[in-house]
Amino acid sequence: MKKAILILAIFLLSIAVVLARESHDSEIEEGKNLVESKISCDKLSNEQLEAIGEYYMEQMHPGAAHEIMDNMMGGEGSASLKQ
Repeated sequence: MKKAILILAIFLLSIAVVLARESHDSEIEEGKNLVESKISCDKLSNEQLEAIGEYYMEQMHPGAAHEIMDNMMGGEGSASLKQ
């Protein structure tokens, strides 16, 4: 019984990780598209500006380095990272 629960927990955790990664990748792609569109910053929402920030962070610190930088700046979803 404990083994089945552990396997189920690992499976659900892996699904959550994959979904979070896909969401992060789509945000970076959105940021790239916004940069390439050359739209004026005053026409962008806060969420779009955050996507551009994620895109530029990924360019400067790709992959695991990006996650390390996010954590150094307060962690995903923190107010300090958002600023």
